Amino acid sequence: MTIIRLLFGALLLAAPLAAWAGVNETIDYHYYEIEDPALTELSLAESLDKASPVEHESRTLHGFNRWSIRWQVWTQPTDSGCAIKDVKVDLDSLMQLPELVSESAEVQQAFNDYVEVLQRHLIGHYVVAIQAANKIDIRLLKLEPMESCEALTRHADEIAEAIVAEHREKEAAFDKMTDYGAEQGVSLPRE
Repeated sequence: MTIIRLLFGALLLAAPLAAWAGVNETIDYHYYEIEDPALTELSLAESLDKASPVEHESRTLHGFNRWSIRWQVWTQPTDSGCAIKDVKVDLDSLMQLPELVSESAEVQQAFNDYVEVLQRHLIGHYVVAIQAANKIDIRLLKLEPMESCEALTRHADEIAEAIVAEHREKEAAFDKMTDYGAEQGVSLPRE
């Protein structure tokens, strides 16, 4: 229940950005199961490490948010060349998270608390993606007319690709600043 409230709250914070932009957002979840640490000699952290399918920069992560942005521009000839008529931006995101049903209420609570903080960190990545998608939408809609539609479309693609690259760098900085969420509480004892 807490995770749902957290996600809903984060989406409400992001909603004002999406409401005025023409961005279509899709977020899907993929869960991977971990073995119940209450039934093994592994700690919760070790169980997560063992089960996690997520590898990033030679590091095992317990969750990940993958996103991609696609854009399309429609142009129209004008007296002076070509102008943007409309823009469509699609943001697709996949959030990977662990899933556990434990026989131990204590282990289950520790897991639930951990996943709540992990998801909060991953939502930070999603917000970066929303910002990128909205920026693409706004910047492309405001492009000045050019001599040809081909040149305008090529220019729009260059701008959008630069925005995606900029926000990929912001994501990397976010992970560096938070030590992949550890500074936000995404950590477990390694006992």
